Amino acid sequence: MSREGRPRWGINQRFVIGRQNNPMMERWRLIQTPWFGIYVHFVYREDLDPYPHDHPWRFIRMVLRGGYTEEYEGRRIGSTGTLRPFRPGFFPVTARHRITAVQPRTVSLVLVGRKCRTWGFWVDHWYEGQTVYEWIDYRDALGLRPNEGVS
Repeated sequence: MSREGRPRWGINQRFVIGRQNNPMMERWRLIQTPWFGIYVHFVYREDLDPYPHDHPWRFIRMVLRGGYTEEYEGRRIGSTGTLRPFRPGFFPVTARHRITAVQPRTVSLVLVGRKCRTWGFWVDHWYEGQTVYEWIDYRDALGLRPNEGVS
């Protein structure tokens, strides 16, 4: 579903992810249906957010040119690794990651499944002598919703 609650449909749409003056990537949505999507990502830089994020769908990704390094938590907790061209990788909906370095001119192909939830950040806190993680909706983490009760 879209943010407005309508099914997601689209063909040949391009948009920037991140700030216009410092984009993280450009997404070229080749096709988007309520059941799957095919995207091409032109990745320009690492994630600037200090916390890993998850995604609203499971997906398969494959770097076509360049590569990037990421911190990854999912099937292999706390892993880091570099994604290189033509090595597909499955990303389950329960996993989270953070891109930490990007090679110049990196391009990836991403095949996404059905959207099954919203996405967010995993923020760590120190609580009673141990690190705990709290999931925060991306709209709250990025300040995209107005604060209620603040005058």
